[in-house]
Amino acid sequence: MQAKSVGIISRLDVKDPKSIIPAFVKHLSYKVKLYIDPVTAGLCNSKEATEIDEMYADLVLVFGGDGTILRSLQLLPKPTPIMGINMGEVGFLTVIDPESAIYMIDDIISNFEVVERQRMAVKLNEYELPCAMNEAVVITSRPAKISQFRVYVDGKFMEEFRADGIVFATPTGSTAYAMSAGGPIVDPGVDGIIIVPLAPYKLSARPWVVPARSTIKLELLREDKESMVVVDGQYMTSVTTKDVLTFTRCENPALFVKFHDKFYDLVREKLT
Repeated sequence: MQAKSVGIISRLDVKDPKSIIPAFVKHLSYKVKLYIDPVTAGLCNSKEATEIDEMYADLVLVFGGDGTILRSLQLLPKPTPIMGINMGEVGFLTVIDPESAIYMIDDIISNFEVVERQRMAVKLNEYELPCAMNEAVVITSRPAKISQFRVYVDGKFMEEFRADGIVFATPTGSTAYAMSAGGPIVDPGVDGIIIVPLAPYKLSARPWVVPARSTIKLELLREDKESMVVVDGQYMTSVTTKDVLTFTRCENPALFVKFHDKFYDLVREKLT
């Protein structure tokens, strides 16, 4: 693929003492149609800025960590290939450092390949929430309070337990909240959804990995317990016992610029 237009998105509190981001903006402004978000515009002292939800670009460069990419994915107006550039964060989606990126960017915009990453669709009753790149977490609204959950997979009863919450994660998200809660590390190439109870009050409650083609339904059973669903740490809304949450594979996967597969290297480097 070739990029004739490029968007640049920076972390909200990005620290750029070497002025790397302005260097990218200056360099690319002579080569492609450029869209820069308000944060980047502030770093470059530019009066021209484009909101992320108005970036109809062929390629988007994201400076920051995984959280910046998760925010961008929820805001971009169309599926767009993303190149994550790590600005000193622990990230599995930002796989290239800025010094290397500046030397590679000309070759990338002239010809790049795309790899797809599975996302997860989340529905509250009939209302579609943003798709999750990492996970959707259902937790009690009040700390140190447990709730009761019932899970069905393709209409079949899977489990009922009391817990602080439950994580539904993609393979990409297996190294995020799900892993911290005791779930398995899953290769992003695996076509599945991971289900991890949070501090379950039941010895037999264990993480599950089910096929991504599954339809997973979650019911809350405690009327006196307020809960909420949080998607990728970016979007949240309350849920009650009258609500049903449904998790399926998202029709639109996330798109990333393809580099050499470094998943196992990243796991060793970042999680030791």
